Amino acid sequence: MTTLGELFDAAITQLQGAAREPLTAVGPEGRAALAGHVDTVLQQIRRGLGPGAYTPAPTTEERFLTAAENGLDQWLAQASAWLDRAQGYLRVPGAGDAGPAGARIEAAAQAMGAVRDTISSHLGPDRAPLTPYAYLLRQQSAFDYLSSRYAEVTRAAGQVVHRIAQDSEHPGAAEAFEAARTSLDKASVFTRAATRQSDGHWAAFPLALPVLPVQATPGDPTSAITTRLAEDSERLSRAAYAALHDRDERRLSGSDLHQMARWTSAARLLAGRALLRAAEGVPDPEVASSLRTAAETLRESAAAWKGTASAWRQIVDTTDPREHPALAPPGYPMVRRGMAVRMPSPDPHPATVISRTAATRLGQLLFGAEWTPDRGPGPVRPAADILADAGGPGPLAASMYRLPSAGWQMAAAAPWTVKRAGATLVSDVTAHRPPDIDKTRRFYPVHLREVEALTGAYSAVMAAEQKTAGTLLEAARRAGTTVPRAVLDASAHQAIATEQRWAPPHQVQPTQRPVPRASVPQDLMTVRRPGLRH
Repeated sequence: MTTLGELFDAAITQLQGAAREPLTAVGPEGRAALAGHVDTVLQQIRRGLGPGAYTPAPTTEERFLTAAENGLDQWLAQASAWLDRAQGYLRVPGAGDAGPAGARIEAAAQAMGAVRDTISSHLGPDRAPLTPYAYLLRQQSAFDYLSSRYAEVTRAAGQVVHRIAQDSEHPGAAEAFEAARTSLDKASVFTRAATRQSDGHWAAFPLALPVLPVQATPGDPTSAITTRLAEDSERLSRAAYAALHDRDERRLSGSDLHQMARWTSAARLLAGRALLRAAEGVPDPEVASSLRTAAETLRESAAAWKGTASAWRQIVDTTDPREHPALAPPGYPMVRRGMAVRMPSPDPHPATVISRTAATRLGQLLFGAEWTPDRGPGPVRPAADILADAGGPGPLAASMYRLPSAGWQMAAAAPWTVKRAGATLVSDVTAHRPPDIDKTRRFYPVHLREVEALTGAYSAVMAAEQKTAGTLLEAARRAGTTVPRAVLDASAHQAIATEQRWAPPHQVQPTQRPVPRASVPQDLMTVRRPGLRH
């Protein structure tokens, strides 16, 4: 999954490679073309400065830049002017064959454009947030990080310009190239000095993925499971934010929340068992112990999610009654009068399918690529194979951490989904039956106490997911793996918690520093319960 740090690193690597390419055979036309490619990189950087850069809609508003961004923008404009003058001396601006160096510079320009696209993926056309991480873009540390990394790219671009200036046949062009390089070097030095306190955890800022399920198949390599689990968690995070703010075209139904709770509970059980198995192959007793502790908290989280599913057991969402208590078969008089009808079974929400897919991936990691929820547990894979697929105990714990991080967000959004459902929720619990209602009816409007029970169940899930995330981060730390994404998650979770009056106000994660219908699985269309058969 693409992150800002990876894009910046790719751009710098490409520019450094271009600076090492031999240019002895490149004539004036080729040097002019190279200068044009470098200017394209500079223009991409300038378009990425300021908060107004991250919306696809054009705006006539004045660009609001920080002091560091403003200085960088001015030096880049000056460098572009010198490059334009150099091209004018060569009389063939933008023409000629730039060779391998030109291809590398073009790749760097594409990476700079992808930085802007990655940030824009968290915002709608109206700049409305699509994920909780969009709130973080308002922080000064975000502007400082971007300016600092743009300065590193600028320095690498200056090295390319210096290489172009060497052996240039036109003295005026050589002088203009050197002036451009001087401007780029000053831009890099001054901007990095102004942003020396920028936080490196911003390198983990991810691309916002659409809420579309990507099914797990037996042909998937087990070495890619942890990466795809992170992508599933990213999609669930976006779905949770859409549910929290009611921005999705289709709301999560009661049946969706019921099924998601069961599949999430199964996923936590499978993840805990995978950690226990992996701990058997870890020689360091301290790291192995931390993995076992994390497995225990995953089981606690699974129990909390199971409790949420139990709270839904007697509640039916009339807009999507896929999940409902067992009903007595209709009698002959009802059938004869045509009063017997089948319950509708609409497609599940994509987030429900993603929850099932995440559980399937964990089963594949534990039992092998052929495993599906319809099969029994089977023989567990060797601990060495699980650790090899995950990259070691540290990366394994870090990838598992993404599960409770996204689960916390979904648990925070679920009660608001219940509240919006309102009168579409009914229950067959006679203890809460209104006294003035017809006693021959099977279902009654859901009682406030039942809604409170649901809210309490999700509060328990949030507490369990917090604890689980903390133990997984500790296991990763003991194994020598840093999780910079946890700092972003902590800030995003805090922003969510402050918006919810009922949510716990304390920090969620510890801060660390130095579907189409054809793709819907059949068991999601029925009332079968997921679970591991022993």
